Amino acid sequence: MPRVKLGTVELDDNYRYYLKHIMVDTPGKKLCKLLNLSESCLYLHRRRPELVTVRELRILRSTGRMTDEQILAIIRKEDERGGLLG
Repeated sequence: MPRVKLGTVELDDNYRYYLKHIMVDTPGKKLCKLLNLSESCLYLHRRRPELVTVRELRILRSTGRMTDEQILAIIRKEDERGGLLG
């Protein structure tokens, strides 16, 4: 499965922010089982968002833990007016 190359500090911080809130709401072991990751890989993906795969984002979205808007905020920058940039 292809990796999501976030590449900028702002986008990486967005991913970390959303994952941190998901981890507060969902117990770590349950989230690991859901994503089919070990606990160490989950924390590694939180530290290094460039390791996140599209499959993981799809799982988070399909289980209702992330919305489409949150995923767009992770992969696209917003301009000053709140619109998304390409």
